[in-house]
Amino acid sequence: MTTETTQGTHFWFMTIHSPNAAGFFMNSYQGTWTPEPSATRLDTFNAIRRYVDTEDARARGGIVTAFDIQPNEL
Repeated sequence: MTTETTQGTHFWFMTIHSPNAAGFFMNSYQGTWTPEPSATRLDTFNAIRRYVDTEDARARGGIVTAFDIQPNEL
């Protein structure tokens, strides 16, 4: 991932819906990412999903309901 002062080449967001004891948990995650030169969109999705699962245990085993990644420039 990137730090506050350094941003990746792409902005991404992901929403995950996970079951829990109370019923369900839903959260959105976002950040920037610089994909490897030969990375596909699927490679990048899987890498970001692994990152989110590592950062927030509540997301593990959940269903991704939304995902987008686009160049991080206006």
